[in-house]
Amino acid sequence: MEAFVTGSSGVLGQSLLPLLAECGDRMHLFDMVPLADDVRSDLRASARGGGSVAAEHLADMRDPAALAKAMAGAEVVYHLAAGQRMKPQFSGLSEEEIYTMNLAGVQNVLAAARTTGVRKVVFISSSGVYGLPQTPLVDEDTHPKVPLGAYGRSKLEAEGLCLRAVEKGLDVTMLRPMSLFGDGMTGVFVLLFDWVRRGRRVFLLGSGQNRVQMVAADDVARAAVLAASAKDTAGLIVNIGSDPATVPTVRAQVEALIRYAGSGSQVTAIPAGLLRNAARVLNVFGLSPIVPEHYKLADRNFVLDITRARTRLGWEPAGDNVQITCEAFDWYRENWQKVAPKPNLPLRVLEAIT
Repeated sequence: MEAFVTGSSGVLGQSLLPLLAECGDRMHLFDMVPLADDVRSDLRASARGGGSVAAEHLADMRDPAALAKAMAGAEVVYHLAAGQRMKPQFSGLSEEEIYTMNLAGVQNVLAAARTTGVRKVVFISSSGVYGLPQTPLVDEDTHPKVPLGAYGRSKLEAEGLCLRAVEKGLDVTMLRPMSLFGDGMTGVFVLLFDWVRRGRRVFLLGSGQNRVQMVAADDVARAAVLAASAKDTAGLIVNIGSDPATVPTVRAQVEALIRYAGSGSQVTAIPAGLLRNAARVLNVFGLSPIVPEHYKLADRNFVLDITRARTRLGWEPAGDNVQITCEAFDWYRENWQKVAPKPNLPLRVLEAIT
């Protein structure tokens, strides 16, 4: 099968491409960033099913002509690409720039898919569309959708574009995953890994007694492949996360990681109110190490209902929160010299006074 993948060099792309290769797919990759050499090598080694990279297009998803040209002949499109301020290549963008970039990308992907006669589009949305969780389990249909930042707003608006495309005859399925863990990950959890690796004090955002679900990039990749072949899923929106029954408290999860790593790190909780006030001020000056979506959710429970993924896609998460975190830490421990975060002034001060 001819598969077209945007955002192919990202965390989810690094999980999806080997899976497509094992399925025997010919992959057409579209990204602003080329595949890393080690990823390319691992991909060749995993292509037991005969799949291969047919073409790699280095271009911007905001370029409709480039997208349409690259997508020609594709049967299934996996739209993974999205800008987020926690990704290093997008850290200098404003909230409005993130919003407009992501929305333009989806508009162009859908337009190209219609023009080129694509059979199926799988769009990776986000749990960020929900905003502050209001119920113990967050379901796809009835839970309010009030995103906290530009990234979540762009995903919610993009879902609307997808649903309108479905009304016009395009087959689109949307996945809403929790925070992705896997090779190449960036963001606030890399700070956690760095503290644990160095045996430094670990700071929790709030008391840590709340429960926050996660998901492995490998699990999301499997869900995307299942969505591409599942019947009667046009317009379907599906939550993807670890098994809700296995989600521990944040503190218990961090303590389990520290034990797994054999680290001497100690845990310190920062009161959620203090954290939010400080982060708001730092965010104004571009100094906050976390974005509003993080500090506003600091002490909230956030667990998705994954019943629909199980019943409509036949999907099951392979790993629980602790396993997901420890496996991602193993990757970080092997690669920290290339990907270690560069602490800004607030983080350096925080480490210095503790």
